[in-house]
Amino acid sequence: MNENSRFENVEAIFEGRLRGNQLMLSGKGLNPEEARLLWQAPKVQEVSWLDLDDNNLGDLGVKELIECEYLENVQYLNLNNNSLNDEALKFLAMAKHLGKLKRLHLKNNSIQGEGVIALYNSTTLTNLSTFQVNDGWTCKKREGWRYKPQA
Repeated sequence: MNENSRFENVEAIFEGRLRGNQLMLSGKGLNPEEARLLWQAPKVQEVSWLDLDDNNLGDLGVKELIECEYLENVQYLNLNNNSLNDEALKFLAMAKHLGKLKRLHLKNNSIQGEGVIALYNSTTLTNLSTFQVNDGWTCKKREGWRYKPQA
């Protein structure tokens, strides 16, 4: 860890933020280096609800996230407002360890479309049934993918 890190160890990240199987890390400003502590922690296996809304993961953080074998039980993943673009979605579409993922939130990121297509066509995210791309765009898998604009 460098001197700019706010967390000395993974316990400091988990402290007061793990509620049952839900890890609530919204608005903590986690950067890829700090998140790396999570991806190396076996305790993450207990998590099925991972809220990373409003952090600074970027595409690099998502690339490292998808390589984490401890995330095999995650069913809900919130990556809203994380400075992501289509590359991050392409990484997610190839995630080998997120096979149980059902819901994915991606609002307030710079997504143009190629990444959405990669998610539609993912052969590894077979349980993904709903994802939100931007405000008003919720995609659901029902006999093929459809989107429902929200008012």
